[in-house]
Amino acid sequence: MPDLSRFALNQITTPKWSMGEAIEGLRRHGIPGIGVWRRFIDDYGTAATARHLKDAGLWVASYCTGVWFNRADDAGLQAAIDENRKVFDQAAEVGAPCVVMVVGGLPEGSKDLAGQRARVRDGLAALREHATGLGVTIALEPLHPMYAAERACLNTLKQANDLCDELGAGYGTVVDVYHCWWDPELKAEIARGGADRVSSFHICDWRVPTRNMRDRAMVGDGVADVAAIRSWLDEAGYDGPVELELFSELDWWQRDPEEVVAIAIERCAPFAGALEERTA
Repeated sequence: MPDLSRFALNQITTPKWSMGEAIEGLRRHGIPGIGVWRRFIDDYGTAATARHLKDAGLWVASYCTGVWFNRADDAGLQAAIDENRKVFDQAAEVGAPCVVMVVGGLPEGSKDLAGQRARVRDGLAALREHATGLGVTIALEPLHPMYAAERACLNTLKQANDLCDELGAGYGTVVDVYHCWWDPELKAEIARGGADRVSSFHICDWRVPTRNMRDRAMVGDGVADVAAIRSWLDEAGYDGPVELELFSELDWWQRDPEEVVAIAIERCAPFAGALEERTA
């Protein structure tokens, strides 16, 4: 049997499954971890989600995602901060160790990317006391630069590390293969942050050609060197979750989740084992 001790399936990989179906599906397939999504929790109920996860013996790898900081005025920024505090409350209740922060892009009508990045910093700083009081890490996920205008003006691991250095304790990063595989500074920035800074490692692959912005490939079907990135995390001493997160509206989302999960286990098992087994 493959070692899946660190493996988690992010719920967005199997969106046909409700929260309850996802929990039972992962238990049935022997996957020990899950990355939960806010919309599935909202549909199922926070207390019901927490109870079902506990009964099934699943651990939570991450909570996706925070509320974007892409509103144009100070009142909008404050509203996003307030909504994010509720997100962290929910994450704590279901046992998530971190909230993945996709920070949002430019406000409508704006071209001020530098100014928006400063507003994002301010929004993240305002969450620190609440999140740390709950014991939930604010996990900064840089997204591929093609998402900078709309979804995330945080685009490299270096930017995320710089923010963590500036903001202090309570912040971490998410290393996502899809978003970071191309970055020539990725190895150095993983080493710079170290194991304690990385909250989760998200894996999938980069499809060629990429047909739209939700067209990720299953591990092994693209051009990203997942093994190399895993080795850089190994060198840093990272021993946290290895989480398959697969947006694939033209392919994997169309399939039976049972098939997706079975293939996911086969493809991801080589990257999901214990750290010591790969570095001995």
